[in-house]
Amino acid sequence: MPVTAHAVGPNVLQAYSDQADWSVVDVRLNYGSEIDKVTVDLRPVGSSESEPPVATVTDFKQTYYVSQWEGVWSSPPVHLDTLGDYTIDVEATNTAGETTVQKDAGTLRYRKQPVFTDFAVTPTEPDIEHRTVTATGAMVVRDPSTRETSPFAGATVNLDLGRLETTAVTDESGHFSASREIQEGGWARAQYEGEPGWAYSPIRSITPKAAPTRFILDRTDFHLTANDPLKVGGTLEYQSGDQWKPLAGIPVEMDYKDSSTSHAIDATTDENGRFTLSTYAYGNTTYEVGFPPYPYNAWIQRTAHVDVNVAVTSTTRFPEFTARLDEYANLEVTGSVDVVGNYFSGQVAVDIQYSPNGSTGWTTKKTVKTSFGTQFIVDDIPGYTDGYWRLRYAGSTTKDIKGGTSKPLRRNRSLTRIKGANASPEPVRKGRTITVTGVLQEAKPGTTAWKAYGGRKVQILFRPKGTNTWYLMTTVTTKTNGSFSKGFKAQKDGTWVPVFLYPDSKHFVGSGTEDYVDVR
Repeated sequence: MPVTAHAVGPNVLQAYSDQADWSVVDVRLNYGSEIDKVTVDLRPVGSSESEPPVATVTDFKQTYYVSQWEGVWSSPPVHLDTLGDYTIDVEATNTAGETTVQKDAGTLRYRKQPVFTDFAVTPTEPDIEHRTVTATGAMVVRDPSTRETSPFAGATVNLDLGRLETTAVTDESGHFSASREIQEGGWARAQYEGEPGWAYSPIRSITPKAAPTRFILDRTDFHLTANDPLKVGGTLEYQSGDQWKPLAGIPVEMDYKDSSTSHAIDATTDENGRFTLSTYAYGNTTYEVGFPPYPYNAWIQRTAHVDVNVAVTSTTRFPEFTARLDEYANLEVTGSVDVVGNYFSGQVAVDIQYSPNGSTGWTTKKTVKTSFGTQFIVDDIPGYTDGYWRLRYAGSTTKDIKGGTSKPLRRNRSLTRIKGANASPEPVRKGRTITVTGVLQEAKPGTTAWKAYGGRKVQILFRPKGTNTWYLMTTVTTKTNGSFSKGFKAQKDGTWVPVFLYPDSKHFVGSGTEDYVDVR
């Protein structure tokens, strides 16, 4: 073999003993043009490059493609007279005639080699009721020069069974066996890592046979009131031959059917395959009971599902309700009604009702046209001095809406009056004094007792004869006992009356009796 290296020729990356058969030479090349020929000279490790080779190998074939420009070429098993390690010198030529010579490209380990034989896994398709797999095989030591084998006893074999690791030890005949219950499928292989070198078995596939499944629900149709608990119970089963059996310990979920946003309710089946999925009924919808995306389970088909149809009777609530009773016993109401459950548009009728005692005798005083979720204000409703008010929505059978009432509000003020109102003397001469007197009193809600209401301002009004206009003559303040007295110079005929026109928020207006005085 010449010693000149051509830079334009193939690039020798590596040369080594093949993993499966140490007597096979593997040469890894990088190239620009197709490889035409590979030649290998073998010489004992440590020998001079000038020594003649003990063997020259020329029968190479490409056995592995790394990329378009890189690959591995392999020889047949090499026959040498002496076991040991040999230096590999490589000569590679492409179809353009360009040659590369790479001295000391690697080492051939021409030694007795541990080898796996007859490696197998049974069953290759375990099922949910038969999860135990058994790996069997044998180990031998192969002589590369004779190709003869002998049992490899006492070797510790590492086994991967569908991601489950275990070990076995070969017996006197080199055989080994190990059985394990696996949790999932995958690959199975055996590996030996010891003297005289490492060995690997062929890879075998373990593919669990997934059992068909089904959901059996206690019921699939519900009609509930909005916000009522919704409990969907059922059983998850798998098929075993002609039978269906309960499936325990499996996560299940219920979510809105065909929804792009997940709001899944989760549960796990018990030992009898039973589960309960609990949520609340919010509106008319269809749920789907099925399997969550994770975790994966190789033993069952996770495609089963069943629909749950929920119809909801909507309810109503009154998020806003205020009532203000003014000094003239007129009521102003502010409120809104909302629907809980399904969405509805359009107008609805809300009644404003009154009851003297807050429990019976409710009567409608005003009906308001509004829409769900919209505030309304109604004023100048003729009211009462004391009593209870509420809002009421009757509901709708066609829209499946349940009616309701607001919490009652009691509204009242204290009554006021001017007792003993009097303008005297009658008649009176012009220019003389007319004295207006009276006593301001109050009666608190729920009582009939009238008491003095002192320290309050009373207005004294006068209406001349022949007119309809009242004139404010003066304002007086009541004494502690509620009394007041005020004199006026008599000018003309007319009617006098004391009134309590400007009460606080807890009292109604009040007045005394009108009194006509003839002025002569």
